[in-house]
Amino acid sequence: VNDPVAMKLLGKAGEMTSLEVPEDESIKTLYVGGLDARVTEQDLRDNFYAHGEIESVKMVLQRACAFVTYTTREGAEKAAEEL
Repeated sequence: VNDPVAMKLLGKAGEMTSLEVPEDESIKTLYVGGLDARVTEQDLRDNFYAHGEIESVKMVLQRACAFVTYTTREGAEKAAEEL
């Protein structure tokens, strides 16, 4: 693939350290940033549902991000680890 933007994003992702799990056990929401304008709520549901049941997806189009809330903490942690 000859896409400089994609290569830059992949490079940044490779440099990222792992996420720290919040101490507050009630947190079940993941922040998803850097979304392409073509990504839909259904796209997010389709990709994140594999890790657990989703309670809600809130997209913030102006900020190119979304918040995915799982019904369980375990689902959120699994998605954070695997995605």
